[in-house]
Amino acid sequence: MAWTKEKILINIEKLMRSKFSEPKDAFDYYDSDKDGFLTKNDCKILLKEADVSVLIRGLVAEFMMKSFDQNNDNLVSWVEFQEAIKESGIKE
Repeated sequence: MAWTKEKILINIEKLMRSKFSEPKDAFDYYDSDKDGFLTKNDCKILLKEADVSVLIRGLVAEFMMKSFDQNNDNLVSWVEFQEAIKESGIKE
């Protein structure tokens, strides 16, 4: 099965809709150390739950970090996460 950006975003959206009522709930859930930021490892856990293949999970997490992390601090804040999901078309 080919993993495209669109398919990955669809899987993430399905996960968020089935498991969380609000995007903030998803953000807080995957923020493993509760510091208000998602790390690359947090993104890998999200991708695992979204059924993204283990073979590409690291690459996709890297892509997510580069795409979502607007200030290049290697962390994704809630504000950055909100912007990313707006751009991706995931409904809030």
